[in-house]
Amino acid sequence: MLIAFLNQTYSNIELILIDDGSTDNSPKICEEYRQKYDQVRVLHKKNGGVGSSRNAGVAMASGDYVLFVDNDDWLPETHIEDLYNLLKKNNADIAVGNFNEFDEEKSAFLYWMNENDYFEKCYSPKDWFKLEYRTAYYNMSMVFVVPWGKLYKRDLFKDIVYPIDAKVEDNLTTWKIYLLADKIVYMNKSIYTHRILNASVTAQVDKSSVFPSEAVEQRISLVKSIGFDTTEEEKACEKRSTLLQFDDDYLKSREAKQKLAILKKYREE
Repeated sequence: MLIAFLNQTYSNIELILIDDGSTDNSPKICEEYRQKYDQVRVLHKKNGGVGSSRNAGVAMASGDYVLFVDNDDWLPETHIEDLYNLLKKNNADIAVGNFNEFDEEKSAFLYWMNENDYFEKCYSPKDWFKLEYRTAYYNMSMVFVVPWGKLYKRDLFKDIVYPIDAKVEDNLTTWKIYLLADKIVYMNKSIYTHRILNASVTAQVDKSSVFPSEAVEQRISLVKSIGFDTTEEEKACEKRSTLLQFDDDYLKSREAKQKLAILKKYREE
């Protein structure tokens, strides 16, 4: 991943490496890259999880834009250039691309689009939220949630922090950044390879952690209060109700189901 990042066709970058209490050879590798490349910065910290690492990286960032890359994923050399050009061309606050996957166990790439599927489109935050549950689009639910595969104006993170006590921080945070933007631009192109590893966080967490009830509560309550149509969100959450009962926090799970039941009751009247 480090070489792919340093070999990007867009070169005006700083690469911030967060050593989150690693017990393998990672700290040494980070230091070797810092000594070799001027644009590499390194932070060694006590283990605090993914959210803690993202917070630390954003706090260290000094550029106008922020982009996340998970340590086990792959980038094409044009990743940053594609997102930067898309964002600047459309005067947007966030540029988003699609992705493909590599299954380590099967040693196989997983694709769901080809070059004929390419398009670009700008969205307001309200329209972007509507897009998440439209099945005609390619894997948009995950594109919507994950922090990577996107270029953000750094100013959007002024009041954003990732939770440090959650197994998966994505669904608790990314949507809040969208609400702070004025314009989001999307390209239907695979610009990122997400690796599925048996030892990765994604592989180890259960489905209730990927869709935590806390995120369900926060998102529906907030976006409904500012006038967004949450019908599709509520329907999707109802379908996930079997997942919520396995939530790590039993009381949060019950509270989420109560709110969904109330929303459903008044929607049907």
